[in-house]
Amino acid sequence: MRGALRATGLALIGLSLVLPLALLSVVVVAAEQQVTSRASAAQQSETPAPYAQTFAMTILEEQRTIDLWLVDLDTEPFFRQTITAGGTVVSDQIYRFDERALYTSDDVSPDAPAWSVLSPVEPEALGLPDLSAGPAQWAAQFGAGEQQIPLADGTTVNVVIHAVDDPIDPAIFTLPPDAVVTPAGP
Repeated sequence: MRGALRATGLALIGLSLVLPLALLSVVVVAAEQQVTSRASAAQQSETPAPYAQTFAMTILEEQRTIDLWLVDLDTEPFFRQTITAGGTVVSDQIYRFDERALYTSDDVSPDAPAWSVLSPVEPEALGLPDLSAGPAQWAAQFGAGEQQIPLADGTTVNVVIHAVDDPIDPAIFTLPPDAVVTPAGP
């Protein structure tokens, strides 16, 4: 009799240890399935906002002006960004997909424009695809003209969108004829 009670007691102790673990496993699996199905539904409902493949715009900030030109964002992008402060160009960048080259000039002088070139550079390394979630999206959403664009942080940015999906003069993406170009250091 004592053996039977001992066996029954051990079985009850075993069940009391195994049953909570089994229930916990079922709860974890059910919760994981809910999270996975919610994440899948969220990913399916998040369609990317439309954005312009080609645009020209000026972003007006308090201390500086940023001029942007972009052609063929998703295929073979050409990009230029010129930053002006106090009426003086302080930075100029040109990316040419055909050369896989980024030309930069941070000391823009009308007498002897000095440029450096970094090559080979892919558009992803420069973050060009990221423009689809900012300026390219603004161009598609607001169109040409002066705009005050609300940002996620509650502020606004003043922008003049000059062109959306219209041809941009290829000369924009060329260096000045008297530019002195040197390879960029590592």
